[in-house]
Amino acid sequence: MNENITTSQVSGIVPNDYEGIESRYTQLSELPSPSYSRLVKAMRYGRWHVLKGLKAEYAADVGHIQRLRKELEMMMRLSHPGIAQVYGMGRHSDNPEVDMDAFIVMEWVDGMTLDEWLATPPSQKLRRRVAKELIDTVGYMHRQGIVHRDLKPENIMITHNGVNVKIIDFGLADNDSYAVFKNPAGTEQFIAPEQMNAMVADSRNDIYSLGMVLATMNLGGVYDKVVKKCLAPINERYQTTDLIVEDIEKSSHRRHWLRMAALPIGLSLVTAAIIIGISYFEKYELERPSGNYVFRANDFVYTNWDGAFSEIVTVQYVGTKKKTVRLPRDIRFGDNTWVVHELGFGCFRNHDELEEITLLMPGFGIQKHSFKGCTRLKAIKMPNLEVPPPIGCGGWQTVIDSIFEPYHYDRVTLYVPIVEAMRQDTSWCRFKHIEPYVQAD
Repeated sequence: MNENITTSQVSGIVPNDYEGIESRYTQLSELPSPSYSRLVKAMRYGRWHVLKGLKAEYAADVGHIQRLRKELEMMMRLSHPGIAQVYGMGRHSDNPEVDMDAFIVMEWVDGMTLDEWLATPPSQKLRRRVAKELIDTVGYMHRQGIVHRDLKPENIMITHNGVNVKIIDFGLADNDSYAVFKNPAGTEQFIAPEQMNAMVADSRNDIYSLGMVLATMNLGGVYDKVVKKCLAPINERYQTTDLIVEDIEKSSHRRHWLRMAALPIGLSLVTAAIIIGISYFEKYELERPSGNYVFRANDFVYTNWDGAFSEIVTVQYVGTKKKTVRLPRDIRFGDNTWVVHELGFGCFRNHDELEEITLLMPGFGIQKHSFKGCTRLKAIKMPNLEVPPPIGCGGWQTVIDSIFEPYHYDRVTLYVPIVEAMRQDTSWCRFKHIEPYVQAD
């Protein structure tokens, strides 16, 4: 009998699978995951899911199995539009196409991480709306008695459709109901100081991490005070997110009444301002922007941090996913030309269609996570390179493992005019395939 057909007592024979909608998992593809967990994207019933299980070396470890179960139980308590939804637990015995003994079935979030979204760059009004959604979501989570313990931009997704918040990865989450896995946890840059030694989760730990995240969003106004109080010592910190919301709303009310009081004066100045403004903008020409100046050209966002120098310190890829990408050596905008100087934080991160990248700059630096999640990358071409690119840039350094995935060293070929220099460099020599760049005819 066909395995895709079952018998119904009501209407006889009913198919399990309809055309294009299958009950089994199909189109499975591995997603990058630096931790003990294994992530697989899969299609079922016409919808994308993420299957989270254990990597082979942890699959038989009782502690990691319990940790996975704990994550499932906590996420099943949560039902909020700002939190990635969990549908349940799957098993290899029921789903033989999935090569994991047990796995959590989760919503696939079609979006980008918060830091990738911030690089696009969004308006301050949109950033503030997203910040309010994030605060509301964290507050809901705390009211359910759950502390995330690893709030950071990488665990906050922004959806492509609607620009909404989705918090992901509850692998380190905790609440008072559990007596296991009470060890300190978190990510160094965003973890609260007391959390480094604490054995018991506290919602105020998340509030500190929330403050660090809000600081990266450059929100201005009342949010500067909010961030400062989020990062205060634990007893002086906001004790709940409700108090954060209260401060933001008070500031909004004050601004409203100030605008109402200033309206008569403002009306009397409008005519003069229009006259002066028209005269000014008729003469205004962009010569050289100063300060944090951001603009987009083609598939890239360029940031010039100091207009006194003819260079662009940071570049981010924001185009559609393509197999091949070329980054020019310089960019012209208005009457100015700047040299591309640096691949910014997470420049090509999670560009899982990228196979070949050509970097035309003679020299540049590379920040963290620039090629993390580029699972199909095969070739990096640097035809004009004069010296091996420094790992890190500006006033700081990092390590090459923070930029590339371990499998890149075996799979990716570097094409450069200075082969021996690259092979002798202590960082770049980790690539097994370094070849001379040959100009195509």
